[in-house]
Amino acid sequence: MKNFLFAFLVLSSLNIFAQKNVSNSNKEKAKKIDLIINKYHDYNLFNGSALVVQNGEIVLQKNYGKADKSWNIDATSDTKFRIGSVTKQFTAMLIMRLKQEGKIKLDDKISDYLPWFSKTVGSKITIHQLLTHTSGLPNYTDFPDFKTKMVFENLSGKDFAVKYFKDNLGFESGTKQNYCNTGYYLLGLIIEEITKKPYEEVLKEKIFDVIGMKNTGIENPKEIISNYAQGYDFDYDGYQKTDYINIKTAVFSAGGMYSTANDMRKWDDALYTNILLNEENKKIYFTPNLGNYAYGLVVQKHQNFLSSGKEITTMAHSGGINGFSCNIARIPEDKIYVILLDNTRAGKRGGQLEAIIDDVFGILYNAKVDVPKPLIIFEVYKKMKSESVEIGIEYLKDLKKNKFDSYNFNGFENELNRLAYKFLGEGKPDDALKIIDYAVSEFPKSSNIYDTRGEIYFIKKDYNASKKDYQKTLELNPNNDNAKEMLSKINQILSPKN
Repeated sequence: MKNFLFAFLVLSSLNIFAQKNVSNSNKEKAKKIDLIINKYHDYNLFNGSALVVQNGEIVLQKNYGKADKSWNIDATSDTKFRIGSVTKQFTAMLIMRLKQEGKIKLDDKISDYLPWFSKTVGSKITIHQLLTHTSGLPNYTDFPDFKTKMVFENLSGKDFAVKYFKDNLGFESGTKQNYCNTGYYLLGLIIEEITKKPYEEVLKEKIFDVIGMKNTGIENPKEIISNYAQGYDFDYDGYQKTDYINIKTAVFSAGGMYSTANDMRKWDDALYTNILLNEENKKIYFTPNLGNYAYGLVVQKHQNFLSSGKEITTMAHSGGINGFSCNIARIPEDKIYVILLDNTRAGKRGGQLEAIIDDVFGILYNAKVDVPKPLIIFEVYKKMKSESVEIGIEYLKDLKKNKFDSYNFNGFENELNRLAYKFLGEGKPDDALKIIDYAVSEFPKSSNIYDTRGEIYFIKKDYNASKKDYQKTLELNPNNDNAKEMLSKINQILSPKN
């Protein structure tokens, strides 16, 4: 008995010691993560809620900045943020729940449920192809009218789809992968057709109520939502309120949800259980297809992840919608979950939320992590405003050559593109052109950069130069519908002169 009691006490002491070590380790990790995120916040690269979980335990749960700057209201872990395309994993879950109930098959076609949709392609495209972005359908959020017209519509989902969706396939269904919001919008309509209920009601019944997500839903433009963050855009000169969008109509099941850090943890916890899907259907849900895209998640295997000696799986997705950015990432082998909810559209500033998650992973796996640096484009913009765009570009070249390690060049291509639009929006197309010319010299294979320059030339009424750039855009990206439409407009303008 004495020997047993002694062994029991030794084991108990070891357990307590192990728990203290884990606790201390988590505290050290939390300090490092907090330091990193605080730096991103100081550099206007993150504002919102952060939650980091490892081995099922919270390592860090903290909020940075204001949920509403006008009222000086701090963000909390129960502040509601738009989560954009992170909605897709919930839409995919509803489809899988309906499959599990025997109400839909993954090889069913669009036309089986939406007979009003184009028969030409609706009878060919499968549910699986909609889920994996392999349908070939054009992405409606890339259409030229999306930001100027479509975001203001107040239509039913079906009426919106009938009015705007196109059936000109960019490639044969199932042969390639191209991110497509159109597919996930159609999935929401299919869910409504099968259940005979609104999409948001099905979400509530089949997911939110089941796992206790009480602060999550679909934004309705007329609804007053408590604890809802105000969305902002950072426009180089400071923050401003974001532009209006009718979330329920314009993005619907492709990106219309809001949630909280606490609710999103409940979602992650549920994915480790069979409360929503059985093992067979969970395997399908998490299996990557073309482009490593599973059902609403990008799933990738990594050998010796961050030199840890471990083989792990990352499951991640980003979300971006007017005034908000969201990124989630999970590593099931170590029960790691990172959720970043931002109300300043930080994801457009050099892809900074992905950078934060990379740094968090580095700390969790004891890898070397550098302290964040200020975004180069902010420094250059100050020079352009105080002196001139030409001087600013020369200053940028000098910093890039001689002080590269002192600045953050993440998303450099997108930042140059965004800066050009900043001057274009101020009615300065000549300055915008100088910036985009420099961008072309840096990124000669970027279809997006040529697309922007084509737009600038069009505004300057240099239609031949505009045509040349849009042709180059299509050469680099044959699926760019905006370039196709703009070339059609230019040809109509030029035809009387030929």
